[in-house]
Amino acid sequence: MADDAPSGEEYERRVAELEALVARQSELIESQQRMIEAQRESIERLEASVAELQRQLGQNSGNSGKPPSRDPASERRRQAEQRQRRAGAKGGAKRRPGKQRGAKGKGLEMSAHPDAVVDHRPGRCEGCGREIGPDAPSTYQARQVIELPEVRPIVTEHRVHACACGCGRLTRASFPDGVRAPVSYGPGVRATIAYLLGRQHLPGRRVAEAMADLFGLEVSTGAVDAVYSEASRRLRGFLAALVALLRSLPVLHADETTDRIGTATCWLHVVSTGLYTLIHASATRGGDAIDEAGVLRGYRGVVVHDRLAMYWKLRAKHGLCAAHLLRDLADVAAVATQTAWAAGLAELLVEINAACEEARARGLKRLAPA
Repeated sequence: MADDAPSGEEYERRVAELEALVARQSELIESQQRMIEAQRESIERLEASVAELQRQLGQNSGNSGKPPSRDPASERRRQAEQRQRRAGAKGGAKRRPGKQRGAKGKGLEMSAHPDAVVDHRPGRCEGCGREIGPDAPSTYQARQVIELPEVRPIVTEHRVHACACGCGRLTRASFPDGVRAPVSYGPGVRATIAYLLGRQHLPGRRVAEAMADLFGLEVSTGAVDAVYSEASRRLRGFLAALVALLRSLPVLHADETTDRIGTATCWLHVVSTGLYTLIHASATRGGDAIDEAGVLRGYRGVVVHDRLAMYWKLRAKHGLCAAHLLRDLADVAAVATQTAWAAGLAELLVEINAACEEARARGLKRLAPA
């Protein structure tokens, strides 16, 4: 056995080889550990990206600032079902569409003074077959039909006469106010166009179609624009008074949303209370639109808003819109580990709002300490 033992040089060589092998293995392990750590970080980033994309994909009008019009049909159905379930939970049963059982009905009421009466009399007796004259005694039952009259344009020609006096002077009358062009639209036509645009929010082309379809009146889209521009000019005094009134109130609500003009995006800035609303259209979402509207710049009351950065630059006091907070909490509650506190806080906000509404309904200016 002693003869087989390695010499001192051989022993040192083998030890050196083992140490080199251990060193290479250590380097390999460290390299693999660095690779694993990099992969772990990459996986975490990817998981976070996927979670954010899933969160964005799951956003709707109930958990974000998106308008209900952008909700997919499936989401609208889901929200409708949730509302029905909540209504059923409050009322003890699922709410049926239409009038509820036991609720007071409201139908069309008969007019005491109809515009026209049409009598329907039998021609012959059902028993003997004799003719029944118009003076035969009778009773009747009445039913009424409400109908719209045929609508057609009424053209009124205004003639301005020049009359000669005995003194030889020729005096000419004047056209009434508003009768400027050889042919023009009257105030009823202008009011209808402005109503369809401003209240029913129809595009200009569809307003022109509606005027033709409903009233038989061919109106160009250019004339529609001109009528709306004139209505805007006539409302300048009213808008100035509304701006002054809003600036005098202690609390205002501010928000903004988008619309489309052709292919361009237009921003609609809203300043409102429970009774008054000012909607200002602007090409920008930023502070220039606030200056254009003329209400919030320099206002010192409370502005309730959705935390958009430009509102924080105002010198007013600030309140946060609870509807936006509820959407944010619904978004957070979608994460399983955050559901409990987010849902609980949302319930608390709703409870606070209900308590305030009840206090206001009772004429109270503050809640009881309890």
